[in-house]
Amino acid sequence: MNQTQPEPIIWENFSPTIMQLEVPEKFVSIVNTLGDAVLSDNVLSAKFDFSHGLVGKVSKEVKIPAYDKEDTKFLGDTLKKGCLQYLNYMTEKKRAYGWDKIGKDVTPTIENIRLDQSWIVSQYQGEYNPWHTHSGNFSGVIYLKIPKGMNEVYEKEFRDHYPASGLIEFMYGEKSDFRSDNLKFIPEVGMMLIFPSWLKHSVYPFHCDGERRSMSFNAYYKV
Repeated sequence: MNQTQPEPIIWENFSPTIMQLEVPEKFVSIVNTLGDAVLSDNVLSAKFDFSHGLVGKVSKEVKIPAYDKEDTKFLGDTLKKGCLQYLNYMTEKKRAYGWDKIGKDVTPTIENIRLDQSWIVSQYQGEYNPWHTHSGNFSGVIYLKIPKGMNEVYEKEFRDHYPASGLIEFMYGEKSDFRSDNLKFIPEVGMMLIFPSWLKHSVYPFHCDGERRSMSFNAYYKV
């Protein structure tokens, strides 16, 4: 992954805005180290289990345990900065209606972002996440591990008229002329997607060995 963070990519195919960013390699390394410790230990997996609050049909969904203060700040600031980029973009586009009501003429800063929940999703062959939405103002997903054989799966899938295996799909509204009602992404390690918490999305099962690991989070804006 590039240590110099590239400019975000904006996806507005069907009206709701999805912002694609890239987190630093350090972020992926820290969360994977924490995830490895919890996911490989049945006692810790039970202690930090978060599946009761989620819809996923996957092996394990766990909260991220307490960690080093410096790492905690780094991870939190990375997520907050992503949300702030999203909020600033929407403010510039005159589409941050909720923020305008409470923020008035305030220019948002990282201090206006509050993280609510974050968790790791460990997904294996045949597992999936059904259609759902999140809480908060912002939601996001960061990809941490991709199975070695996943690229071959994608190559085969994209020969089909409707590729799906291993992809995350967002959906909004109804399909009509000159307008799409869905948008899919191929997961890549380090990719972060930020989107409105109310936006419906689903994760399709894949058909190769290995773990697909991601981190999800919810956040709010506040004055």
